[in-house]
Amino acid sequence: MFSRKTLKLAQKSVARQQEVIAGLEALVKSIDRGEQMATALKTEMEAVMARHEHRTSTREDIAYLEDLLRCAKKKLVWEKQMTALQKRTPAILAEVTQLMNDSANPPLEEARLRIMHSLQAVQGAMERLEKAKITD
Repeated sequence: MFSRKTLKLAQKSVARQQEVIAGLEALVKSIDRGEQMATALKTEMEAVMARHEHRTSTREDIAYLEDLLRCAKKKLVWEKQMTALQKRTPAILAEVTQLMNDSANPPLEEARLRIMHSLQAVQGAMERLEKAKITD
């Protein structure tokens, strides 16, 4: 028979496991959004370059520069998101490590599988993001 304290600790551990899994899933979504933004921005930049390929007047130069400025603003937003993601990721991964190495309340097999699946999803999202990454 378990004591009340042991049961409460086990419940807290399960709740923490669920929070960590939710954090990993949110991380995957954030990475996916970053990848989508990068891909859209690349496409937009290619369209701007194609549209303004043969500029012959000052007015066309101004339109080209305005389009570039719009793209630069979007790239800045993307860079801010990537910076926030870089700051958030190590903390989440540290929580996963701590959770998986918890000797007092180790995660059940189902939770371990969900965590491993989530980590694989993070890895796949990071690989896709790396392929879509915006270069200067």
